[in-house]
Amino acid sequence: MGKKLTIHVGMGKTGTSALQKFLLKETGFLKRSGIHYLGRFLEHIDGFDGLVGPGELNTPAALAMGLAELETFAATSEATHFILSNEVLAQARNAPDTSAVIGAYAKESAVFDEVEIVLVFRRQDEWIESAYRQWGLKHKLHTGFSTKTPQEFADESAHHLDYAAIYDLWSNAAPTTVHSYDDIRDVDGIVQYFCKYWGLRHPDRFDEYKLVHGSLGPSQASFVALYNRGHDGKVRDFDMRRVMRVYNLPEMSPPDCATMPLDLRQAVLATQAKTNAKLAKALGRDSLFHDRPVSKPAHYDNRVEDALTYLTMISREQGEEIQRLRHRLNTLEKQIGKRDG
Repeated sequence: MGKKLTIHVGMGKTGTSALQKFLLKETGFLKRSGIHYLGRFLEHIDGFDGLVGPGELNTPAALAMGLAELETFAATSEATHFILSNEVLAQARNAPDTSAVIGAYAKESAVFDEVEIVLVFRRQDEWIESAYRQWGLKHKLHTGFSTKTPQEFADESAHHLDYAAIYDLWSNAAPTTVHSYDDIRDVDGIVQYFCKYWGLRHPDRFDEYKLVHGSLGPSQASFVALYNRGHDGKVRDFDMRRVMRVYNLPEMSPPDCATMPLDLRQAVLATQAKTNAKLAKALGRDSLFHDRPVSKPAHYDNRVEDALTYLTMISREQGEEIQRLRHRLNTLEKQIGKRDG
């Protein structure tokens, strides 16, 4: 039986974290179907430690070395389908370099009869809103003590949003399938979607992967941004998410608020109308995405009073915890005193 390699290159903000968590945790289930998950950095290859983070994954020489390790490993593995998943491949500025390495490997591999590139695209106005909350307002794109404005983030992200160009790049490397985030939402999540796409039975327990790394709301994301502006070390979004769970900090923006202004999101979508139509035509589709109006018309203004409210709640909870610890310490001191007496 021939062997297949699937390289899921992104995009980010389309459920990639949920899919990767599923692939990582369900190794037994996947093994019974002949599937071996290679990880995000080829770290699940016997005798190979994997590539060191996004830097090496996006370095052509290091990537080529990792693929050579994969060739040796896959040749003797009982698995018939191997999956690598990392969204940084499609979103890196040097994607032409890494796609060329993958394209050369796809042509030269003596092990894999089929190499498939998988792309998942989300309508640009929805993508930019979600990405700005995670990357623009939070941990990944800060410079010094500044916070990027919505317009600055949109300008810097322009190269992510020409989906026709991204498809052309990767389809020149290897056969490429394009999946719409709309279709993923219609089947209740990316895990369910790709289980069906790969012909896998989908047990009910996999529903735990529906929401793995959802975006913080506007007021919560703004709170993280305000925190990061005052500290040299940047708190990661998942660290702040733990803080919000511990202290039960609610999302305080009104329903249907967004961090990106409506006119900017409309402009982002309009700018890509021709490229979306071009890609839809290339794929034999009437359209790439739904045609509903740009969503969430209300714009959330960065409200310092929301941040102060959060800080008050945290301070109150921490004060109560200090009191509990003090009471516990006093009790222990009394017990020790009685024992020594």
